[in-house]
Amino acid sequence: MGKLFELEKIRFIIAGCTNTGFDFVLLNSLVFIIGAFPVLANSISVSIGIVISYFLNHYFVFRSKSPISYKKFLSFFVVTGFSSLIIQGLIIYGFEVMTASEWGRSLFLINQMNKDAALELNIAKAVAVSVGMVWNFMLYKYVIFKDKLDKDFLETEEDFQK
Repeated sequence: MGKLFELEKIRFIIAGCTNTGFDFVLLNSLVFIIGAFPVLANSISVSIGIVISYFLNHYFVFRSKSPISYKKFLSFFVVTGFSSLIIQGLIIYGFEVMTASEWGRSLFLINQMNKDAALELNIAKAVAVSVGMVWNFMLYKYVIFKDKLDKDFLETEEDFQK
């Protein structure tokens, strides 16, 4: 099991699943227990999730040796926020259009949400999160936490030249 955690992609999946689970629980709690507007609830759950995700990715996934910084966090927030708010929003909207579902009325103009709306909302969110994971991984690895990548590349080059 220890060797499994040596794989960066496995750590990314574990952190992503943990954070996504939290996002879904918070989103559903805010909408169906508290009665918050779904768009507002999604923004809140995503924003809190981004903060948690930053620390999980910094320490656990990419094992970054550089210190936590506002600049890096802001970059992370922009990348993740774009995927979580813009990409997810477009996919959720596209899902609604493609399936001709009616949950969009309750999603944006909440009156009453039924069980079908909850199921459809969560399916659309799951598809959107899946697409966002690819976007996030690529930008985290090659932009946000590239310091580790640069170091690994330099060590590989030194070994190669020997």
